[in-house]
Amino acid sequence: MMSQLNIKLFPTLEVHLNDLVAWEQQVDVGEFIFANSKEQHLISMQEPTIQYLSVFQNEQLAGFIILALESETIVEFRRIVIGHRGAGIGQLAIRAMEQYCLEHFACQRIWLDVFDFNERGQHIYRKLGYQEFKRCQHGVHQLLFFEKYF
Repeated sequence: MMSQLNIKLFPTLEVHLNDLVAWEQQVDVGEFIFANSKEQHLISMQEPTIQYLSVFQNEQLAGFIILALESETIVEFRRIVIGHRGAGIGQLAIRAMEQYCLEHFACQRIWLDVFDFNERGQHIYRKLGYQEFKRCQHGVHQLLFFEKYF
């Protein structure tokens, strides 16, 4: 079933930002991230080291990925937001993002952070081969850092 989802990534267009902002503000998304306004996203999109990718499933906008290019070989996987969760779109989008990083950057390492209470995210990252390498306190919660080498 998952292989039939036909996931493609394209650089995000400004016209897609209203969907991104709405999806970030969903109750079961907002607890895991610090949502941005459309204006904040527009400013971030201008940064040369920030890459916004729109996730399309069967030609329909399905979500977003935000990357930060830390160096020539290291990419921070900053955010993934999928409009409708539970169908495997996010996992396929992460795999597509990894391929994108290998093709567009000389990527050797992707890293991310995730809150300790986001067990679903941790499960998916581990399932996709990311390994925890550090923890730090963030307010009352812990932030877990994961990485994957290529």
